[in-house]
Amino acid sequence: MDLAKLFEDFPSEEELLNIIMHASTTVWESELVEKDIENWLNNFTGDVYELKHERLLALWLLSHFTYYNQHEVRHLCRVIYSDLLHLIVNGLDTSKTSVDDAIQFFFSKSNIISPEKTSGSGGFIAYYFRHENRLPMTLFNFSMENINDSIENIILIDDVTMTKGELGQMHRFLTGATAKYPKKKFYLLTLLSSEAAFNHLKSTFNLEIVTAIKLDDRDKAFHPESDIFSSFKTLTDLAQKFAEHYGKKINIPDVEPLGFGNGQYTFGFFYNTPDNSLPIFWGQINGWTPILRRYHKNYRTQTYLHHERFV
Repeated sequence: MDLAKLFEDFPSEEELLNIIMHASTTVWESELVEKDIENWLNNFTGDVYELKHERLLALWLLSHFTYYNQHEVRHLCRVIYSDLLHLIVNGLDTSKTSVDDAIQFFFSKSNIISPEKTSGSGGFIAYYFRHENRLPMTLFNFSMENINDSIENIILIDDVTMTKGELGQMHRFLTGATAKYPKKKFYLLTLLSSEAAFNHLKSTFNLEIVTAIKLDDRDKAFHPESDIFSSFKTLTDLAQKFAEHYGKKINIPDVEPLGFGNGQYTFGFFYNTPDNSLPIFWGQINGWTPILRRYHKNYRTQTYLHHERFV
């Protein structure tokens, strides 16, 4: 394989770095500096291809990473609320009631709940969602156990719903929730969802789904229809082999080399990176230096002191 020929028209390392640094100052809010990128690039040691080609592939993937900063997350919270209102209004008989009265009645019979623990990302998004849409705190509930009989609508809120099938967190949650409250109407609000997860949940459970951004196969890094490699299709398989090798090297428990559920995604938020995204971005075990944040959920009991020194 003549790699030099395959990379003949590919951007140089300097060009890719310029693109990434421009994104850092405009979109990433200066989250990245060149030293961070170089430290991350040092993870790649020429195991798969010549080192210069590995660095180019890594930078190419990073240059196509979609970073949702705080401003964009707030905007997405407004989008899903607006879409929820449209969904409510579309189901109304406006000849019998005004739109305002119908919406007021709907929310008087509703609770918004995060499907995760209180400190999870769903609770974090619920906070922004409440702020941006000026909603009363009484609309929010912290537990499925506290829902009273007067509540007819359970509105679930989370940042991402990406995993199709029974392994998906939302599938597992809805299985228990709909069994517990079979007569209540469920709504799911999510900033991003995969088309596969969206369709699976819609066909499996009796619920309405509102998502601001729906991702499909074009958003998977190494899919034949990937937008990332649309201009360099001959490099798709090479890049996948490269990412898989280092994903295996990181060896994150219960996560495939290309992300949970073989996600192959290249996106994250200012507060966290989903495990469906490529582990080469966020892995931080076995000596791997990440370029992005990933805060794992820890459901085990552990000590709250970590050798801190108090003065």
